[in-house]
Amino acid sequence: MKQSKFIPYIFAIACTAVYISLVFNNNVWLDEAFSASIIRCDFVEMAARTFADTLPPFYNFSAWLFTHIFGFSTVSLKIFSVMPMTMLMLISAHFIPKFSSVRAACIYIALLTAMPHFLEYGVEIRMYSQAICFASATAIFALCLLHDIPRSAPWLIIATVFGAYTHQYALIAEAFVWLMLFFVYIRNKSFSNWLRYAVICIVCYIPCAVLTIYQMKSAVSYFSASPATLSNMMSSMRYPFVTHITILSALLMAFALILLLYACTKGKLAYAYCILVYVLVTMLSFGLMSATGSTFFSSRYLLPAIGILWLGTALSLDSMLSENKYVWFVAVPLITVSLIVLYVQQFKAEYVDTSAFEEFISSTDDKDGYVIYEDFPEIEICLGYYAPWLKKYDLKDIKKAEGNKYVFVNGDVHTDDIAEIKDLKFDLGYVENLNFDRYTFGVYKLTP
Repeated sequence: MKQSKFIPYIFAIACTAVYISLVFNNNVWLDEAFSASIIRCDFVEMAARTFADTLPPFYNFSAWLFTHIFGFSTVSLKIFSVMPMTMLMLISAHFIPKFSSVRAACIYIALLTAMPHFLEYGVEIRMYSQAICFASATAIFALCLLHDIPRSAPWLIIATVFGAYTHQYALIAEAFVWLMLFFVYIRNKSFSNWLRYAVICIVCYIPCAVLTIYQMKSAVSYFSASPATLSNMMSSMRYPFVTHITILSALLMAFALILLLYACTKGKLAYAYCILVYVLVTMLSFGLMSATGSTFFSSRYLLPAIGILWLGTALSLDSMLSENKYVWFVAVPLITVSLIVLYVQQFKAEYVDTSAFEEFISSTDDKDGYVIYEDFPEIEICLGYYAPWLKKYDLKDIKKAEGNKYVFVNGDVHTDDIAEIKDLKFDLGYVENLNFDRYTFGVYKLTP
């Protein structure tokens, strides 16, 4: 039926509504505060801070433009993060039926909402939703190209270049997709076509490559991660299936493995390869860390490859359903339970009561100052987002603050351990404990 072609778009709208329901809050954590603080700057400062960072520039530039058109706020930035997930769903709704089926498109759109990490990173004020979108779109357009869908090559090139300008690990995941195309084109004796497309991508990427080389020195000193041990590698291999409920995580992993074996035995090698991309990215990362003795990998960098993993899973599941419709009785409950569990977890994480924190922040002004004690400057960086007017002082200089003088202490540091406070000619009065997102800290007021 012709009406069936609209069903994936209905799925995309419904799943977008699920994402949108999570954005109406003022909760940010360290990385989000860092990105949002850069985006809030004027263009020159935003560009300078972006180029001094360790990541490609597309997210900061596009978010800066978006917030200067639609307004800067936590909600607008989270909506901006949802937009790439919606874009990927719409791409799936339009293109997947061209080489597979409407059902496959609907399954993939559902998985983009119900599988681990998508709801979390799909609303986070970071570049990960863009990385998922462009890397997964690259895989979709590559499959379109293999099925001779008209105008696939330009879309493939556009998705690849935008992904490369978004995150290095989007580029790595895309490189594995292009490797698949390479072998197919060699087999079909049409290497010149592949080379032509690849050269266009490389030429377009040159400015970002130059910037990346410039950033490498900072990256070496900035990145710190768990060592390249077998245990950590296996933990990263499990990462796409982690729901924090062991049996559900195990079932999702078994579900993907069964579909991988099915794709291999049925000759659906492109689908199997998509499922395995995240394995290849993980092995490459840990191999490089082991060879160089460095640490630079975090499991969240797998997100672009995870988008491709669930694409291969969706296509394999669609093919299996064509042979055995009873597979629905396993797939639908598993996807539904995963969505419910993950949505509840993310809803609780997003809608933390921060009213006391926001009330305190609104009571301060640019004459106030604070001293902060914490093991790592997480709260300090977040305060730069929530209250940029507040000035941080060293304890010896806090007297310079014209207004109220505060001491902020995180949960890992206790005022009894801070001997230097006892030497001040101030009384240290407890105010209250405040919390936002995943952070809790005590507020004390210094009075003469």
